[in-house]
Amino acid sequence: MNCPKCTNPDTKVLDSRLTRAGKAVRRRRECTTCHYRFSTLEEMRILDLGVEKRNGRVVPFSEEKLEYGIRKAFNKRKVDSDKIDSIVQKIVDEVVKVDKNPIKSTRIGRLVLKVLKQEDEAAYICFWSMFGDFETADEFSKLLKQFGE
Repeated sequence: MNCPKCTNPDTKVLDSRLTRAGKAVRRRRECTTCHYRFSTLEEMRILDLGVEKRNGRVVPFSEEKLEYGIRKAFNKRKVDSDKIDSIVQKIVDEVVKVDKNPIKSTRIGRLVLKVLKQEDEAAYICFWSMFGDFETADEFSKLLKQFGE
């Protein structure tokens, strides 16, 4: 790891800690030349998973897109950023468990709905209203009635 201050490639690790429920490692480092201290974060990225869209096109899985959609579901609601991170991580864990590549976008949507239904009813309904396949307002109204039962 290069020092961000003097660009020396020789740095030593002073301390390592697991973060994000064991999914990332935070390392405290020190440059052996200028003795500047800095932190790095190493985390798992899903690089080889494809997502099949409704039109049949396959695109790379993007945790950022997933997080964006979930944040939209919580729009204008007070929610802790850590809670959203936790929800995203739960969904990513479920996506990784699916033994299919590419995974259908609709399957990811169902996984999101499953987690949101457990975590936050309003976000669940908001996400479903944005990404669900509704033709009429009556179809959406039926969903709301089912949810209320």
